[in-house]
Order: sequence, then C-alpha cells, then structure tokens
Amino acid sequence: MKQLLSALLLLAASCLPATLWADKGVSVHGTYTLTIGDNDDITLRDAKRKCIEMAKADAIKKEFGELVSSDVMDQNVEVNGESVSSYYWENTVAQARGTWLADRQPAQLNIVYSAGKLIVSAEVWGEAREIKQAQTELEWDIMKPNGDKRVKATQFGNRERIYVTFRAPADGYVAVYLLEGHDETSCLLPYPKDNDGKFPIKGGKSYTFFDKTTDQEAVHYVLKTAQAVEDNELIIIYSPNPFVKCNDKSNDPKRPGQLNTRDFQKWLLKCQRADEEMVVNKRWVKIVNADN
Repeated sequence: MKQLLSALLLLAASCLPATLWADKGVSVHGTYTLTIGDNDDITLRDAKRKCIEMAKADAIKKEFGELVSSDVMDQNVEVNGESVSSYYWENTVAQARGTWLADRQPAQLNIVYSAGKLIVSAEVWGEAREIKQAQTELEWDIMKPNGDKRVKATQFGNRERIYVTFRAPADGYVAVYLLEGHDETSCLLPYPKDNDGKFPIKGGKSYTFFDKTTDQEAVHYVLKTAQAVEDNELIIIYSPNPFVKCNDKSNDPKRPGQLNTRDFQKWLLKCQRADEEMVVNKRWVKIVNADN
C-alpha cells in the first residue's frame, strides 16, 4: 500500500506544471563606482543610470557567476544646434547567468567632486533569478518613418510615429510596454480595445505592430515629450504560455492604458516568477523636442 501511494504521489508530481518548480528570486546586493574626468563626454543623468545598471550586474555576478555582459551604445545628437552626448546601456544585467527581477529598495546614489573629478557611486538591493536554460531568441526592432520607408531607430523627434517589427520562433503571446520618463508606464500592446488582455502570435510569422496598413485593428502611436530630451524604455514580453496584461487604466479605446511604473514592475515580477519561459527584452529610446 505504501509503495502504491508513493507511486501515485510521484505520478501526480510529474503532472504538475513546470512553473511550479521554478526557482524564486534570491536577495542580491551590488555596488559600482564611476569616475568622470573633465574630458569625459557623459552627462550626469547618464552616469547615474550606468552606475545603477552596472551595480545590478555586480550583484548578479556575485550571486550566479561571471557571465555578465554589458552592451553600450554611444550616440551624438543635436538639440537646438548644440551637441549632446548620450549613452544607452541595454540589458546590462546578467544576460547569461541571471536576470534582475525587482528592486527591494530604491537604489542609493552618492556623488562627490574630488581632485578635479566627479565620482558617482551606486548601491542596489534587489531580487534576481539564475537562468538555467537558454531563453527563446526573439527578433524585433524599433522603427520610425523615413520618407516612404521605415528605418530602425533609437532616437525620435517629438510626436514622431513609432512601429515595432517582431518575430518569434514559436506560437505564443506578446505584450509591449513603454516606461516613460515621468514614472508612468503605457501598455501599447495588446491594444486598448482588446478586452481579453492577450495578443496571440504565430511562430515564424513577421509582424509590424502599430501599423494599420498590415493590421486594421492596430492603433497608431507617437512618442512625445514636453522636455528638451526624454529617455523612455520599450519593453517586449513574450511567452509560449498565455498571460494577461497588467491591470492598467484606460477610458479611451484609441489611447494606451496606463499605470505607475512601480505597479508595472510588481506585475512583471509576478509574471516572471510564475513563468520561466517568459522572455523580457528592453531597449532605450530617446525623444528629442527641438521646439523646447
């Protein structure tokens, strides 16, 4: 009887969804210091961002290993005829061995000026999870109009239209969010009128989101800001498993639902914890308002 009971328990356990066995996040802590000399072409805002992202990378490296990568892209832009340097750090935290899930408390920044140099230090506390299997490779690009064509872009003019091209290797579900520079997050996909909160896609099929010429149900979006320059973060979420978008607020079927960024991050953390097959990709976009 005991042997039969044990066999039944093993059979029941083998039928449970794999996500129930997923490792939860562990507490991590990291630091990073950046020294800026007089000849270093970097803004204080970008220096703060780099310190925080690299501190996250340090925390993951100490917990899960050395395989941490940092992609840096340098761009020069002009605002009202003046050259402004900006730096983007994409996916700085643990591409191979871990992923940053959420902050446990706000990052602490310390800025001092000493011996003719600006020293920026960051300390972070968060939750991270080790990646134990290869993630699904997604193909996607951020696009904008250029005459009668569309080109890849990371910099947009104020009120310039945005598109996203996307392809995944397997059937699944996708969502697109925009983290704006004023602590708000907008759900760009699923579209506001999609009441079920899910956007299914077919594996191997190429999509262009936010384009009515390829999808009559699409909504057109533009990027806009009241500031001279604003950095936004575009987030693509994909999973072969169904998931419903976060509980945002929208009173207009033509405008994206919105919520504060902290609530969005809490929602995303819960999704990642429940689904190890979920893939989250992030890229920065810059909006330049030449009229400001």
